[in-house]
Amino acid sequence: MDSHFLRGMAEGIPKLVEADMALISPDHPANASPRERVARMMTHVLLRLWTRLVLETGQRLTMLPSQYLLGTYEGKMNWALNETVDFASITTVELGAEYGQKHALVGEIYSHKGGERARLMFTLEEEVRGKSVSVNYLVFDESVGSFRLDAAVEAIVPSLNSWFETVLTRADGPLWNFCKEKLECVGV
Repeated sequence: MDSHFLRGMAEGIPKLVEADMALISPDHPANASPRERVARMMTHVLLRLWTRLVLETGQRLTMLPSQYLLGTYEGKMNWALNETVDFASITTVELGAEYGQKHALVGEIYSHKGGERARLMFTLEEEVRGKSVSVNYLVFDESVGSFRLDAAVEAIVPSLNSWFETVLTRADGPLWNFCKEKLECVGV
């Protein structure tokens, strides 16, 4: 594909994604714990990203747990979360693909120094000393109690052009280069 064409398509993605995310309702069950609230928001973010990337690229992406388990697509970028899912027990939601090497944007709730934190990170398969390993690049990290959807989305936006290009062309380079140049490597 022509690089000017790709760049033009990719440049519109951040604005589309920001508009998609603005549609996420902050309404949660009244009795939702902070952990459940964050898990529900991260799930909504990844469901909307899945929909936007699939619609714009025509490529297949995988979500774990499955997008069809987590919610029901109602059209026009709207998802209704599956109320039978125990979101408080979900520790990881992942959206990715494999075009040579596996990549995923992972939303994770984890314990650190006695508190719960939520983070978004790209997990990229890389070859290290002759072995394939998953290397994590931090996009966003915040305590569960302080987690704000707008801040998480703002942290994702800079990666969108590179991620979109990787998905559209099925070539690992754009996302890998972005992560290595712009994000902090937080381990394997």
